[in-house]
Amino acid sequence: MTTAELGQLRVLQKLMSFGARNAIVQKKGNRSFITFDAPNGKTYKVTTRAKTSGTWQTSTNYAAHCTLDKNDNEFWVFIDLGREPNSFYITPLSWIRNDIYEAYMDYLQKHGGHRAQNDESTHHAISVKRITDWKDAWGMMGLSL
Repeated sequence: MTTAELGQLRVLQKLMSFGARNAIVQKKGNRSFITFDAPNGKTYKVTTRAKTSGTWQTSTNYAAHCTLDKNDNEFWVFIDLGREPNSFYITPLSWIRNDIYEAYMDYLQKHGGHRAQNDESTHHAISVKRITDWKDAWGMMGLSL
């Protein structure tokens, strides 16, 4: 089982432990995500990012200048599998897309408008310090501990 698959499984288990109903993994193209119904009656979509060490890996293709949507029903859940118990960070999709955008713009500004080594690269790393405020924010998805 890959790190990504294990992370998704652990997030699915955590969602169900908080009362998520009809939680299933779905695939669209080569991307998979979890959908579930929360006790509050809303349906949510969750993309997971898992790591065992270092930073979480993603793409600048997700970057978008946007404002936080407090009614967001799409989230990214970051899971640190290298910690016991595992650590979870729950970010609204609108927030994480904007965070990636701002971090990428700052990076480009520091490097004269270009990537340091390869302008074609879309690699983007996310450190825990960027998402620490979202630790265990399950309530954002209508779930309570």
